[in-house]
Amino acid sequence: MDFLVPKLSATMESATVLRWLKQPGQSVRMGEALVELETDKAAIEVEAPADVTLAAIVAPEGTKLPIGGTLARLEPASGAVLAASAPAAKPATPSKSAPTPAAQRAAPAAAPAAQTGARQLASPLARRLAGTHGIDLARLSGSGPRGRVRKRDVLAAVEARGGTRPAAPAAPVTARAPASAIVEGFSAMRLGVAETVALSRRTIPSFSLDRWVETGAIEHARIAFGPGIERASGVRPTVTDYLLQAMADSLRAQPAMLDLWTEVEGRPRRVSPATIDIGLVVALEEGMMIPVLRDLGGKSLGEIARLRRDAVQRVRAGRLLASDSAPASIALSNLGRGGADRFDAIINPGQASILAVGREHERVIARGGAILVAKGFHITLSVDHRLIDGVRGAAFLGALAERIEFGPWTAE
Repeated sequence: MDFLVPKLSATMESATVLRWLKQPGQSVRMGEALVELETDKAAIEVEAPADVTLAAIVAPEGTKLPIGGTLARLEPASGAVLAASAPAAKPATPSKSAPTPAAQRAAPAAAPAAQTGARQLASPLARRLAGTHGIDLARLSGSGPRGRVRKRDVLAAVEARGGTRPAAPAAPVTARAPASAIVEGFSAMRLGVAETVALSRRTIPSFSLDRWVETGAIEHARIAFGPGIERASGVRPTVTDYLLQAMADSLRAQPAMLDLWTEVEGRPRRVSPATIDIGLVVALEEGMMIPVLRDLGGKSLGEIARLRRDAVQRVRAGRLLASDSAPASIALSNLGRGGADRFDAIINPGQASILAVGREHERVIARGGAILVAKGFHITLSVDHRLIDGVRGAAFLGALAERIEFGPWTAE
């Protein structure tokens, strides 16, 4: 079978082979790192899709390939079953902690993809335009590499059908730099972030819900359990870890918040993941990345702390795993001690919501007819309105707020 370049982010168009971790003739176990690819943001290790033998390397180190490009040829090990042209990213596996309703809804969503066979290569913008104008991508001959359908191919099909060609965007106004100014280009990561947030604003109709929550229960738990968890796990939980556990518990009770919006053959589909996966926004000097923490349902604070620490270390080292880019419906962006009391975070393309947490601060509140001072922060939930209505979003935010304020927080 062909070992192909997987899509590792919403805006990824290509990848460069950084280094092969195995050589032709070597056996590779399922989930074992096979090749390291470099995208516009980081180097990512891609795992073998099954127990295989690396028969031949098609793309040597330094080769740049589009998504779906052939990296190598694999031969199945004895008894192994491979799907033809399967992407190299590690597939998600159901967990005993997964919410049953979401797992039950996942089956019908996956059926269309299995029936349609190989998917037509197309840019995200081309797919969106094709869906808007009712164009069947499978009938188009793409002008891009390997027959990839681009925006101009879809627009030409719209004109040929007698439709109206969408107006081209107005030319951007270019500011004239002062003579004394230093003009320089952007890093690949900064350009990647710019493309991602612009795509989000163009394609995701979102709205935000906000609530201020007290953090006294978290502070008490950190004092009571933090040292013991650190001795047992080697990592002292941070506020982010408490938030991740609270989000996982709340998502477990409201599995509809895990749904994702996708398109199959230009038609909208709902995908319901079988595990509770949460993206974590990690700030870097030139931008940010969102590694995915997998299967957090039912995990202890110590386990979550280790997963969070390892993911952050991989991001800062620029060495990610393919599983770090797995689909996740929701992400967490915590400014910590940053200067903003509250903010609206932008939903990453491919996700359905994001929780933004402002700085912890004191405020005057009324309780039981008395006025007192409490410490807390704003939690602001931004959601994709195509999937989540105000009632559902508010119910999740309310449940999350209660989980943060009242626990239960334990060492387990």
